[in-house]
Amino acid sequence: MSRATFHKATATLKVPFHTDPDTELAALRIAGIPVDDRGLATTGFLHVRTTASYRSRVFRWFADVDPTGSRESTATQADGS
Repeated sequence: MSRATFHKATATLKVPFHTDPDTELAALRIAGIPVDDRGLATTGFLHVRTTASYRSRVFRWFADVDPTGSRESTATQADGS
């Protein structure tokens, strides 16, 4: 039986639940999460959950993994290489 694989999020962001969409998009982009105008991740995988108390949303972004196993993040590589 194979072992389960776990990946840590490249970026995690917690925002108040009633934040307006434009402010939320700006916060995601400042955190280095590549999202389009609808809030969808342009690369990688974006997982969104709401806290049990409905006070905030937690965004966890997992960058794409290249063949060598390193994660590519727009937050860490400004030149795009």
